Amino acid sequence: MKIVMACLAFIASASAALAADAGPVVAPGPFAPPPAFPAARANPDPTITPGPFDPPPAYSRVRVYDWTGFYLGINGGAVLGTTNWYSTPDLAGGALKTSSGLIGGTAGYNLQAGDAVVVGAEADMDWTGAAGTIAPTSCAPCSFKSPWFATTRLRLGYAFNNILPYVTGGVAIAEFDANMRGAPAGTAVSNNLGWTVGGGIEVAITEALRAKAEYLYANLNGFSCYGPCGGGPISFNVSTNVVRAGLNYRFWTN
Repeated sequence: MKIVMACLAFIASASAALAADAGPVVAPGPFAPPPAFPAARANPDPTITPGPFDPPPAYSRVRVYDWTGFYLGINGGAVLGTTNWYSTPDLAGGALKTSSGLIGGTAGYNLQAGDAVVVGAEADMDWTGAAGTIAPTSCAPCSFKSPWFATTRLRLGYAFNNILPYVTGGVAIAEFDANMRGAPAGTAVSNNLGWTVGGGIEVAITEALRAKAEYLYANLNGFSCYGPCGGGPISFNVSTNVVRAGLNYRFWTN
């Protein structure tokens, strides 16, 4: 009986010690950042010195930052566009350079697969002031502007702890508003769907806050201006370069 009581006392003391080591369980709130920087585990036997050719122990390889999670962000930068045009009435064409600032928002989700590969999806929408005017020799000028630009893309990156270089690609869409003086209807609106590719780098500043810099090339296809000239429209084909920086905030995902 004394042996049984001694065993029970030993088990109780061991359980209490384990509970004290584990610490209290804290349930995070819905807006609390995830513990993205776990503490490194100590060597359980500090008296053992590894040899110069020994591999590092598995317990010492701790991921510094985990990129998995949903995030929201803001971004801003510049859009540098090229509009190739052709006027059917004039049998003339050319290229018009347009540039503007942009600002908008981002939403996305990352999944860190394995040790370093990060895959994700991201969508964004930016407001711009891109505009230009085409003035053929014998037809009324056609002015156009693009008030907004948006993308939906996949991302693939390779994480170096809290630094993530990545490539990205997907679809792009932008609105174009055209206005030709003297046209019966006067204005026309086109929501153009195209494609985009690019890349960037993102850096974790804290467990939740990250900064990024990004470049995108987008082909937004064409639209047309119909005026009073006769003989056909003035046709446009728009491509653009987007350079921007932003901040993302990652939310708890468990």
